[in-house]
Amino acid sequence: MQVWKQLSIYTSEGSRLGTRPLHTAMIASALEQGLYSAIAVKAMEGFGPQMAIPTANQMAMDSDLPIEIRILDEPDRINTFLASQRDTLGTCVVVLRDVEIFWAPQA
Repeated sequence: MQVWKQLSIYTSEGSRLGTRPLHTAMIASALEQGLYSAIAVKAMEGFGPQMAIPTANQMAMDSDLPIEIRILDEPDRINTFLASQRDTLGTCVVVLRDVEIFWAPQA
């Protein structure tokens, strides 16, 4: 068993890094840095300090649903990634936790 880190970044669909959605830019950066795993999960509804309470049932084109970006890798690699992204995460909630990896196929 190994102890890795899971980085969770809570943002919304409307968050941007330049012209790109923030979640797209973060996953691209994780891929470029060779991290083990990165996913973006769109919530059906939720709220945070910077957003209202939209739900997936709203038909408005301007919905701003919550998104969680999850990145998983060894502690040193996650810490390096987090340091490189610190300036882009100003409005996000960032959670870093230890996770026990029982099995992880090699990439």
